[in-house]
Parts: sequence; structure tokens; C-alpha cells
Amino acid sequence: MPTVNSAGIPIHYQVIGEGPPIVLVHGFTSSLEGNWGQSGWIDFLVAQGRAVVGLDCRGHGRSGKPHNPGAYDGNQMADDVLAVMDAVGLDRADLMGYSMGGRIAVSLMARRRGRFSSVIVGGAGLPPAVSDAQTRAAIAAALETDDVSTISLPAALFMREFAESRAHDPQSLAGLDNDLKALGACYGRYFQQLDQVDDAALRQVHVPVLAVVGDGDEALPQAQRLVEAMPDARLVVLPGEDHLTTISAQKYKDAAAAFLKKEHPVGVA
Repeated sequence: MPTVNSAGIPIHYQVIGEGPPIVLVHGFTSSLEGNWGQSGWIDFLVAQGRAVVGLDCRGHGRSGKPHNPGAYDGNQMADDVLAVMDAVGLDRADLMGYSMGGRIAVSLMARRRGRFSSVIVGGAGLPPAVSDAQTRAAIAAALETDDVSTISLPAALFMREFAESRAHDPQSLAGLDNDLKALGACYGRYFQQLDQVDDAALRQVHVPVLAVVGDGDEALPQAQRLVEAMPDARLVVLPGEDHLTTISAQKYKDAAAAFLKKEHPVGVA
């Protein structure tokens, strides 16, 4: 995988296929291959005539994994996406993010709307005005601790166990190799920034947006808020899917393909 240096951190990326480019941004604890490869998305989009431009976010996959929370400050993770676009010569592209990647996509729309022709936000949306900082801090601490017995909050224990379950890929196919210290630093610092997206700025964004979420996903209210805030957004709710199953659902792929065909048809510059 090629690498671009973004504010001192190596960011690994891939370009696969030919056609109108779509940039893919994965979720927390995952990677380009883990989210988009193993779920069949990369093959699906290439078969649709798209060029996939995907990256491993900092703290994840084969990209740099700093333990310093300051490395995740401000808009740095969103700016890593722009650094990859610049590295491959993309002034403008379609964008799709899932979960954390979806929230990064929302952040990019609020700040750099001119770089994107259309945006698909999966399993994410516009967070509430008042976030649960205490829970976020507990999850960050749970990811970083060396003593799992100190974790008392069920949500924090779940996240620790989930991250650990994806921590090693013996065949090095998924590019996960999660570093819990890096994930803790990322979660504790960057998610605070994602909670502070300027919804007033989003109301001025006239970019076609598709929000896709399962009806069993806790992010459903966030997706609804996003669509209510943006003038050119619509919502697709997938029945019987939750946050973990939506990413692989064929109904998600079909909705995205129809949206992309309408907003940026293959063969049209």
C-alpha cells in the first residue's frame, strides 16, 4: 500500500479499479480491508465501474498508530482523508464513510464541502448537542488499561472486548493489528471533536447526501437529525439490521448503487 505523510503520521491508502472515484473511510477499530474489503464493498463498487480510494485512518490498520492523544486533535483525522485525495490528485470525489468514518464524512461536509460530489453516511449522523463525555472517557480508559478488571461500565467493557477480538490478524489480510493504546488515545480525543460538528454549517451544504442505517442501530436518531439538518439529504432505514450487520447488507449496497447512479453516473465527468 502506498503511504502519504499527514502531519507527521504515515497514512496508508489504496486505489483500486477505474472510473469515477469514491473515497471510503472505515469505522473505529477497523481498517480499509476490515470494513470495505471483507464485506464485499470494494469488489462491488469496482464492478459498478468505480475507482475505490480507501485509507487506513490514523491509529488503525497499517497507518501510523500514535499513542499521544494530541495526534488526534482538531480535524486531523478528517484532514488525513484530504491528504490522501491530494496524494492521488483528486480535487473532488464521491465519499462514503461508515460509523466513525461516517462521522468523519459529516465533519468534512461541514468544513470542505467543495471537495465532494456526493456523500454516503452509513451507521452515523449528526450527534446530539450534549454528548456523554463521561461514557466516552470511560471507554477511552478501558481501551488503554492494562487491568481489565478495573472496567466497571458495561459499554466500556464491550468496547474493550470488541477491540481485542479484532486485535490480531495472523494472516495479515485485514490489516487490523489493533493497538489498544492508540485506539484509546483516538477515542478519548477525536470523538470529542466529532461531537462538535457545526450543524449550522451543514444547513448550508447543498451536496447530495444519503444516510443509511439499520432500524436496530443506536445511531438511527443521529441519522435522522442529519437528514433533517441538510437540504439535499435523504434517509434509508434497513429493517432487521443493526450497527454491526448493516455494513455487509446487500440492501445497503443496492441503496448506495442507486444513489451513485443518480448523482454521479458512470461515464459522466
